Amino acid sequence: MAAFSLATLLGIRPSKPSYESARSHTDKPHEKDKKTMLNFDHLKPGANIRPGADEQYQNQNTQQRLDQDVSRETAAPTKHSRAHNVAVSDEAKENPVLAIRLLKTTDFSSKKIKAQLVDAPQALSKFTQGYMEENDPTWEFQDDEEQALTASMYSAQNGDKNGYHAARVQASKSLEKMVEPMTVDEVQALIARTSQMLNDANPETPDNIAARRQADAEYNDTVAKAAAQRNAKFRATGKALPGDSKRVDGKAATPLNEAKKIKAQLDAGMPAPGILSQ
Repeated sequence: MAAFSLATLLGIRPSKPSYESARSHTDKPHEKDKKTMLNFDHLKPGANIRPGADEQYQNQNTQQRLDQDVSRETAAPTKHSRAHNVAVSDEAKENPVLAIRLLKTTDFSSKKIKAQLVDAPQALSKFTQGYMEENDPTWEFQDDEEQALTASMYSAQNGDKNGYHAARVQASKSLEKMVEPMTVDEVQALIARTSQMLNDANPETPDNIAARRQADAEYNDTVAKAAAQRNAKFRATGKALPGDSKRVDGKAATPLNEAKKIKAQLDAGMPAPGILSQ
């Protein structure tokens, strides 16, 4: 009797695996597995971040980092640089070309640079110096002050062909770039000056109202203490004051915390109790 397998009864023709096919399942990795083995995407930043809530959390962290970076960039400095101290000075604004030159070519302190700028003649740019040497036969015989005056006049009369005015303008712009944000102390000083100006101009500012209230409180405190001392001296003479209780010996007793009680009355707008005319 012939033996029939289930595959034969169902009409399924079993395939015979070839040698190469057998090797492909045993010796060679699957193509998909091979790609997985060579894929390093899991090492990339953000590869393990799930979409949705995790992505939103990442965006929030990124924004926080950006805000912190901006805060650090815009934070007020605690101390100004040498260049800033020179750039904001009146001396540098009067002689910008020389100010830039001293900043670039020397290591002088800002104080020393400003001292040199005080009495120095207007410095000329290299372009202006070369132009005047070629176009003014008397140039080499003039001193620094004369050359500055000659270059200035030539610029005004000849459409600034020698670049005297242009050099000053550009030097001034370079100084402006060196100006730094105000320090914390400078910001606080500016706020104080602004507040004082507002208080001087308007008696009804919150500061002025608070100052008057403080003055009233101090006045009431002084009056209360003086009244309590006066009352004590009255009682020492055997004089009882309105509201006084008497001790066993018949003398007036000094109320407990009398000065504090009198001040509370004064703060409430009421006359101080226990005060008599002599």
